[in-house]
Amino acid sequence: MFVDFNQIARIAKLVALLGFFLPWVTVSCSNTDILTATGWQLMTGDPQPAGPLANMETQDRTDDAEPAVIIIVAFAIILAGLGFSLFTRARTAAIAMLVTSVLGIGVSYYGVENMRTEMQREISEGQQEQAAQIGDNPFMNADQQNELSQAVASSITVNEEEGYVVTHGGLLIAAIFALLTLFRRQKPDAEAP
Repeated sequence: MFVDFNQIARIAKLVALLGFFLPWVTVSCSNTDILTATGWQLMTGDPQPAGPLANMETQDRTDDAEPAVIIIVAFAIILAGLGFSLFTRARTAAIAMLVTSVLGIGVSYYGVENMRTEMQREISEGQQEQAAQIGDNPFMNADQQNELSQAVASSITVNEEEGYVVTHGGLLIAAIFALLTLFRRQKPDAEAP
């Protein structure tokens, strides 16, 4: 019985793409969820308030989130690998799926880590600007306000959710089955006399 490892890898890639429509990240402050987003919402720049912020009016938001270009690139890489694998021979398809799976994992990981770092940096800078405008006050001097802003920034966390895990799991399975295709011995078409 011949098992087509490429077909299993394609199905795993499809599952990885479907993971973008599940919750990808949750942003929390001191263990209280404040924002949640699917991979698709990250790509469209439409994360949703969560927890105590869930019922806030969102009509007056002037500082809407920007689309996460890195997550868009990860989605495009995965989709391109799947599409390319449908129109090429077995070994070429396996190489394409292997390369795009590894790239997809790396780029999406970098995207979430970059989001985490940028969010903490923006919060810290915002707090520092506010402290600089206020200057010393009767309760805290500028150094103490700076320490407070760093503490607030460090209490913000970005947690990966099931969609992120499904995407990475699908890509890992696709990479494994692509490798199995590459390491499978080719059967000779006809034995030489």
